[in-house]
Amino acid sequence: MADHVLTLPLTEEALERLKAAARAAGMEPEAYAVAVLDRALASGRDAASGDFEVRETDAAFIMDSPEPWPPTTPYDTTEARRRLAEYDRTGKFVDFEDWAADFEAEIEAMLKAKA
Repeated sequence: MADHVLTLPLTEEALERLKAAARAAGMEPEAYAVAVLDRALASGRDAASGDFEVRETDAAFIMDSPEPWPPTTPYDTTEARRRLAEYDRTGKFVDFEDWAADFEAEIEAMLKAKA
């Protein structure tokens, strides 16, 4: 029996994805959510950053899942898989803040070029 109860606010879409993933696993949504959370937390911490390591395969919206989720348009995951394989091989990554700063600079440059 659980020692504590945690309420998670979910969007309707997130709840439907959770229910679909739980059905596919043959579990109740609450039990599935606990299992996903346990697996994510058990994956350990990244010693360099101290952040929890949560992989796409630990989430309820796996790209390879037979359950469709919006949008229904298929994605080409070739580049994402290549980058993930590179990270798995090297452990090197780009911090979000660095990526966001570069992205913002690119957008500003494009807007200036249009003006």
